[in-house]
Amino acid sequence: MSDAPRPQRGPGWSWSQWALGAFFAASGLLSWWLLDPETSDPPSEEQARRLPDYIVTAFTALETDEAGRPKRRLVADELRQFVAEDLSELDQPRITLYQENGEPWQARAATGLILPGGEEIQLEGNVELERDGNATDRATHLETELLRIFHTRGFAETDRAIQVSSEQDRLIATGMRLWYDDPVRALFDGRAHIYIAPEQTDTP
Repeated sequence: MSDAPRPQRGPGWSWSQWALGAFFAASGLLSWWLLDPETSDPPSEEQARRLPDYIVTAFTALETDEAGRPKRRLVADELRQFVAEDLSELDQPRITLYQENGEPWQARAATGLILPGGEEIQLEGNVELERDGNATDRATHLETELLRIFHTRGFAETDRAIQVSSEQDRLIATGMRLWYDDPVRALFDGRAHIYIAPEQTDTP
């Protein structure tokens, strides 16, 4: 993945402090603000350790294969990179997982993590994973609270409750392992509850 990072501006100032500083400078009050001891407290040692190395807003990245075809696309409202931890935090991530044949998978969540090495992306909070239907496959929609995606293996898993919907049919389980590259297959944990909608028949 690649994107033009936006570096953190200054080791001791937050984004809100920079905005305030710009306002006071324009008002001729910057020197007063810097000298006021009650304006802000210095960050604690723990806060300083967790400051991201850079922040990217409206983040977008596209990964392609050797032939230039798209493999996956990641979009997020904000990305925060912690270089020493090899970790990235995501706000409102949306992921597209392209397939050689058939429709791509689309995933979205409230937050996300790109874990060290970049192989695993963890989505958390109102997670949805779905795929549109076509002439041979029905549309599929999954909902859970936590989903781990391993993109080089074409694999996703969760140990949280999950609901899978396809047209009017539903399946509810306590966990799932999904191989999402074609041919798609899944294993569900625990006792799965399945609801199959009755076939619609035309009345004479």
